[in-house]
Amino acid sequence: MKKRLLFCSFVGILTACQREGDIQPTSTTLTGEVVGTYRTNFYIDPSVALSAGQLPYAEVKAESNNKVTLVFHQPALAQKDRVVQHVSLSRRANSIQLNVGSSTIATLQTDRVFTDNGMEKEGQLLRITLQDSSESALNFSGARQ
Repeated sequence: MKKRLLFCSFVGILTACQREGDIQPTSTTLTGEVVGTYRTNFYIDPSVALSAGQLPYAEVKAESNNKVTLVFHQPALAQKDRVVQHVSLSRRANSIQLNVGSSTIATLQTDRVFTDNGMEKEGQLLRITLQDSSESALNFSGARQ
């Protein structure tokens, strides 16, 4: 009986000595949920009929807890990258919106996405709709990599 009591005490002491960081959940910021690289393919956007190396992609880079920089790369047209800085983030019921001023320029939501070989899976889908007066309109749909 003493051996069982000693063993249970030993297990109880080890359990009580765990670090608090192992037990507590980590807090996730909106920026942490959005930052990453988003790529398109023919299955996500059929209007894009280019080879894999020429496909456009978008990068979202962190500035602060609720601000990001959006960089759109379009290798096929050899244009310079389009950069939108100081994009604020706001959570909606089923998505995260990316806003510049009072205009929504993109949304990120969990949706059906397709891999490069056409397999369907659930993933993060970024949809950008950006209309500038100085440049042409930008429409992009891409899955998080």
